[in-house]
Amino acid sequence: MQWSQLRRHQLDAMSRQTPVVLPVAATEQHGKHLPFNTDCVIGEAIARRTDELLDDGLLILPTQQIGCSEHHMRFVGSLTLTHETFRRCVTDTVDSVIRHGFRRVLILNSHGGNQAINGVLGEQLGQTYPNVEILVTSWWQAANAALRPIQEGPPGSVGHACEFETSVMLAVAPDLVDMSLAEDDGIQHRVESMHFDLMHGAAASCYRPFDVLSGNGVYGKPSLASVEKGQRILEAAATAIQTLIAEFWPDRD
Repeated sequence: MQWSQLRRHQLDAMSRQTPVVLPVAATEQHGKHLPFNTDCVIGEAIARRTDELLDDGLLILPTQQIGCSEHHMRFVGSLTLTHETFRRCVTDTVDSVIRHGFRRVLILNSHGGNQAINGVLGEQLGQTYPNVEILVTSWWQAANAALRPIQEGPPGSVGHACEFETSVMLAVAPDLVDMSLAEDDGIQHRVESMHFDLMHGAAASCYRPFDVLSGNGVYGKPSLASVEKGQRILEAAATAIQTLIAEFWPDRD
């Protein structure tokens, strides 16, 4: 259920054991073929599908639509918050939920640039609200094992505006995709052990603006995207998150 679409008495009648989902995303460039709101669309689609699998057993908050995207700011149109502003936005939203008596929160991320601060948020919120259970995950993190067999390209094909993101967008919002403009990244990694993507971590991290990493704003291979693959990714991600919620909060009813 969508928190913002309920009336006051409907929300007040909800069990305070109901898991509350806060999608956190970004508004930033996604190559030439995908829109700025790609991460928002994907995160919201996964949250909705998870709610369907749980028989409308979730409360889904409005998406935090602007994230930590400083590394994309050399590409026109990208929007960003500082880490501190993002932290305050998420913290204040979660605080509001807790003040209404809810005690189970899932922060569901769909943007790589939010991952570092999300880790900090999970620790800080847990310390501030010891009687509240707060889960923090990214959709590709929760569903990693189920998603790996879907990846057709080699490591590096699923990063940004890529095989996976383009596929999901083709499945859920095809009117926002222009595949005639899609380009693979052409990135040459200096150190093979630092070749990473959504499914595979690197040996170390080194910050670089995205235009230095990828001149066309893509990390991966959108040429491998398809509607059928997008449907499989959506289902795999939602099923993994459904399982996480059902196992972590088995008494949510």
